[in-house]
Amino acid sequence: MSNGKTYRLAPSTIVEPLINAWPAWAHVVSPLAASLHLINYQIPAMHSYIENPSFHVQASRDPALVGGPFCDVPANNATRVRNLLAETRSGMADNIKLAEAFIEFHNFLAAEASGQPLESYYGALPAELRGYVELVYDYFNNPIIRAMEGLLYSSNYYRDDLQSLRLFRLIKDNDRPFFMSTPRFVEKDEIDWRIVFKNSRVDQLFELDARPRPLGYIKELLGLGSAGDALLQGFLSEGSPSRSPSWQGPGVRVRYFGHACLLIEWNGLSLITDPFVAAVPERGGHERFSFGDLPEKIDYALVTHNHQDHFSIETLLRIRHRLGRLVVPRSFGVLHADVSLKLMAQKLGFPEVVELDSLESIPFDGGEIVAVPFLGEHGDLAHGKSAYVVRFDGERMLIAADSDCLDRGIYENVRRCLGPVETIFLGLECVGAPLTWSCGPMFPRKPEIIHDQTRRYHGCNSDRALQMIEALGAKRIYNYAMGQEPWIEHLLGLGLSEDSVQIRESNDLLRKSGGRGLIEADRLCGRRELYFDSGSGGKTRSSVSASLDYWTRQLKGFRPLFSAPNSGVLGSDLNKRVETVSLPRNPEARSSWFVDGCPARIFHVAALTALLHTWMGKDDVCVGIVDESLAESSSVD
Repeated sequence: MSNGKTYRLAPSTIVEPLINAWPAWAHVVSPLAASLHLINYQIPAMHSYIENPSFHVQASRDPALVGGPFCDVPANNATRVRNLLAETRSGMADNIKLAEAFIEFHNFLAAEASGQPLESYYGALPAELRGYVELVYDYFNNPIIRAMEGLLYSSNYYRDDLQSLRLFRLIKDNDRPFFMSTPRFVEKDEIDWRIVFKNSRVDQLFELDARPRPLGYIKELLGLGSAGDALLQGFLSEGSPSRSPSWQGPGVRVRYFGHACLLIEWNGLSLITDPFVAAVPERGGHERFSFGDLPEKIDYALVTHNHQDHFSIETLLRIRHRLGRLVVPRSFGVLHADVSLKLMAQKLGFPEVVELDSLESIPFDGGEIVAVPFLGEHGDLAHGKSAYVVRFDGERMLIAADSDCLDRGIYENVRRCLGPVETIFLGLECVGAPLTWSCGPMFPRKPEIIHDQTRRYHGCNSDRALQMIEALGAKRIYNYAMGQEPWIEHLLGLGLSEDSVQIRESNDLLRKSGGRGLIEADRLCGRRELYFDSGSGGKTRSSVSASLDYWTRQLKGFRPLFSAPNSGVLGSDLNKRVETVSLPRNPEARSSWFVDGCPARIFHVAALTALLHTWMGKDDVCVGIVDESLAESSSVD
């Protein structure tokens, strides 16, 4: 019976997509990759757990071992893992045979074929592979089995009948076990919804984020009986949510949702990058933007590459009903682990998916999205990936994700083709996981240890990031995607500290960037809001205030080393001189600051800093007094 009340999904509600009780990510969706991951990771992990559950639980709680193949399932639930293993071996027997046949035949072909015609080997194909692969060589006569991914999705090897959604409440940010190693078992206070991801009823559930419905509607949608009232209400909040107004101001607004997720709004258009939106825990937690802060309509979602923290099926399914186009990189289509995100997204129910290769673009009124090269991050494997330059009138920003500047010439060419790129969003995961961390199950033969440890999934360090900045002519650098938010920990297992190499490199980048005269250089974490306006020197009034706060922090602790008269002439002893500048106490009252009575925008100060860097060859250059009350002054190191 209806009580007249309506309900939406509670801020703490997580809807986790599962495939055969394991969290859904790309390597458990695409049929051949999923079969290989099954026999080389999931089954061995479950078998190892059954032999010693206590060891797995202990190892999974060790910060040094988070991210390893250790099932975080209480020892008293070992029977559940044992039953899942037995059901998997019987229910997924065809996938197990496919993976075993692929590995055996791939190793056979590598040993036998050395440049002779491959026609005769089609007759030797095992039954499981016939009709689904092509045999080819590379230019050094190394044989490759190229999987016909589209045909495999249309075969019995694609098991969408194993898909389900698990509804649970996020109590604390660090409650979620590592995604790859731990199967999920639905508890009595959770909901197990057996449904194929592409079903339109999934969109109806996620529409509740913004459009509340009566309890009876939601119960019927989920197939719950009358006994489910109390259980269901734990996942719901009463009434309409407070809606976040769309951006109507001048210029570009960027909302940082954490990790590599940016919501970029301009002139009525909205796009989101590498979507991963966090729920809000019931017990405190870091401040964040969440689903209630998304616009009702998102024109584009840009995915840079196929890693679990960038192609998040959990978030993508939840925003599918809001989304216009999903933009993904083009896969090379040769290596079997280089799965097509376009094919996968279509199978997951996304109606409009666009695949872009380098310098292919999508125009929109007043701007465009351009795919640009993305080097690094994939352990030298030929897997599809793409960074994106987004242009809004004269403002360009690079969504670089985990790109590594291995060849500065790439970015010089991007600048030649597209013009200077004023703003860069770049990760600095410069250590990276070993080669076999996520792709290990895809190898027909286990890589040598030296290769595994040296060929890592890493991006830029500070020096290569500076090369990218210089090559593109950037004015701003934002270091993001560092995995510092607690809500991303279950996907990465990084556990960074201030002493971590990645953070030290990030600090080095920010310090050197400030010395080279960039308008802004900052590391993003948690929740941030940024503004850009190409019509006012690259700054809006709110951004001036944010920049003042930033430089207040950066300059704290510096003292004047030398003084020079205002009329002094810069000479050969430049590195012993400093010019003192007073700034107004209310910078938002005007778009310009004044130096000796002459108008000077903040980028003039940045230009002076860059000039000092060029003349002196030093990175540690600081210019300006932020506030007289701080008694801080400019210094030149």
